[in-house]
Amino acid sequence: MPSELHDELAALGAAWLKRNGFAVVATDLNALGCRERADVIGFRSQCSATIESKVSRGDFLADLKKPHCHTGGIGLYRFYICPAGLIAAEELPARWGLLHVTGRRVVEVVRPRGNIWPGPTTSIAGWSEWQHETDLDAERSVLFSISRRLALGRPITK
Repeated sequence: MPSELHDELAALGAAWLKRNGFAVVATDLNALGCRERADVIGFRSQCSATIESKVSRGDFLADLKKPHCHTGGIGLYRFYICPAGLIAAEELPARWGLLHVTGRRVVEVVRPRGNIWPGPTTSIAGWSEWQHETDLDAERSVLFSISRRLALGRPITK
């Protein structure tokens, strides 16, 4: 069961994705056909991004052992969000970004520069080294789950 702090970090992460042009954003989404349960996932026309909320060192270290942390999974772009100082930039897996939270303020510690967010087939200098190989079937399952929630009048964010 996620803690209140975990949910608050996810909400701040969702707001950050929206400010970065991700029009479709969901939190705490469980989708049939997707092993991964992203704390936050967002979609733009050409790409997706996930954010994992971490409230403890143990949770972060356990996450590093999961397969999606290194290959496959959902989210062309991937980030951790945590209280300031919990995770250091040099501890991140390859191609992951880092967002620190102080109060209700999100500080971008590690992320690609700019607001281009290209898709996987678009080559723009400085962005391809941030991209992950995505599981497109799992992402379709997530999008279907979001669509179904909306069709049933259910919220997609907490």
